[in-house]
Amino acid sequence: MDLPLTPDEFTDEPASAEQLGAALAALGLYGGSNTAAEHEAEANRLGGMVPYRMRLANALLGAVQVEAMLVEIGAADLEELAAAHRQQLATAGVDGDPERLAAFLRWQTLRVAGPLRQFAQDPSTGPIPLAAAHTAEGLQRLLGVIGAGQVPSAEAVTEHIAELEKARACLVDAIGNVDILLQMLNGLSAMFGED
Repeated sequence: MDLPLTPDEFTDEPASAEQLGAALAALGLYGGSNTAAEHEAEANRLGGMVPYRMRLANALLGAVQVEAMLVEIGAADLEELAAAHRQQLATAGVDGDPERLAAFLRWQTLRVAGPLRQFAQDPSTGPIPLAAAHTAEGLQRLLGVIGAGQVPSAEAVTEHIAELEKARACLVDAIGNVDILLQMLNGLSAMFGED
């Protein structure tokens, strides 16, 4: 069997807690015994198997993302890096399908947008994290429109217009926050230039 698996070899069944635990253990990030009883007890503590598996899957995702970051540091050139990124899309089964690709990228963008929004709520962060949060939201809305189909049905046109207007508003807000910082920096630059 070739590695990694191709999308037609996947199932729609999510990985079990034991499978996720084994993957984490293979990376040295699981300290338990990986038994059904152990997973059941933790699932009960966290409110069920679905939220527990979600935590395990996200722990694994975080570990794998760090591994990808570490190995990408050694990329010889941009072509090599692009090939590695295409492998992720191919393994996810979204390479070559614009709507599925947009839905996958939207999911990834939503994962970025949430922490950015939380980070931007701290008043000490300033306008740039807020601009980044607005940009991420605008991007995920645009990707949602793409993922819904390039040619909307008559019923979907109104929804597309509403989403595009919301995306535009987010991007305008992002530009506004960038402009605030530029004004501040230009003011500082003028001050320092006068000395």
